[in-house]
Amino acid sequence: MSEIADAVQIIRVTYDGIEIAMKMGSASIRSMQKALDLIVGMLEHEKEMGKTKLKGLLAKGGDIQVLSFADEDLKKFRKLAKKYGILYSEMPDAGRDDGLTEVMFHSEAAPRMRMMSQKLQDGRVFNMDEYLKSGNEEKLNQLLRYLENEKNGKPPRKLHADETVRAEGAIDGLIQKIGRYAVEKKTVSVEAVRADLQVGADEAEKAIGQLAKIGVLDRADEAGNYRVIMEREAFDRRIRRYQELSSRMRQIAASKNTSLMDITITKKLVAQENERAVKTRVPGMYGQSEGYLWINKADIMEIHNGKTLLTYLDRNKEYKIYSADNRVIRTIKGEELYSGHYDRVEAAVRQRYKEARQQPAKTTERARRR
Repeated sequence: MSEIADAVQIIRVTYDGIEIAMKMGSASIRSMQKALDLIVGMLEHEKEMGKTKLKGLLAKGGDIQVLSFADEDLKKFRKLAKKYGILYSEMPDAGRDDGLTEVMFHSEAAPRMRMMSQKLQDGRVFNMDEYLKSGNEEKLNQLLRYLENEKNGKPPRKLHADETVRAEGAIDGLIQKIGRYAVEKKTVSVEAVRADLQVGADEAEKAIGQLAKIGVLDRADEAGNYRVIMEREAFDRRIRRYQELSSRMRQIAASKNTSLMDITITKKLVAQENERAVKTRVPGMYGQSEGYLWINKADIMEIHNGKTLLTYLDRNKEYKIYSADNRVIRTIKGEELYSGHYDRVEAAVRQRYKEARQQPAKTTERARRR
């Protein structure tokens, strides 16, 4: 039996004689339903495995949080959890293959878990509301499908390679993998990634281009090598913010059955901002045709040491263009706005990458002629 109390943002569920009441902050009904499915699925999973850890956590009051960290630190985590006397429930990997382990714990252990997270690679603590909002939605759905299949006695289905390729979020994991490789090596090239990570040329080029766009890599030199311009800790923060923005873009695109296009905007075009949004002048709109676009801060990521904004446009959305004194002067479709004003900027960036890649070939040709 379950109930979702909309007004007070609480989930209540009765399971094996225990009534669970979970606070969900500002979560939507859809997120609350997913939280309910996740908790019940995890209870069934532990029951199947002959465990009762989560049931014990919920009996304390139901305020559950999640700790996420790198798979290779699992032994270290178990040792620390035993040292600090923390009760937890390990969540199944479910074939997600994202390099992360996740555990549920009661909020009373949150201070100790936060302290532990600092000692674990990629350690992050979420309340349930944050966990449902910040994660990759496809990976969460995969976990829910795994738990549902397990409950129904079906063997968990592993994703086929072609399904993985089709998943829009796959490139984010590749960017993170190549980024960590680059940070360790201090430099990176398409050829090095192909040789050391067994990644195709096209995928390597896309990932390296995106790393350059978000400010992790400098421009390529004549040999096609990109220099890393940030340390590991800064990279982890940057890639985390990028993945959050990228995940948000995919969710919006999926919910609206549309496509989003990422753009970069120099901070020099910022004319005004408030707590929630930034007003930027649209490239190419100046003089008598001067126009401005307001962009939600939740959809913006700062890159290149804060000199550039990374955001996106919805291809099918009608955008309002404002005057300097914030009057709506016209509307323009995202597709037209992108191709007529922002695509030229992106094309210039792509051209620089193309020229940098062609440079070694030209240098080799000149050497042959000599």
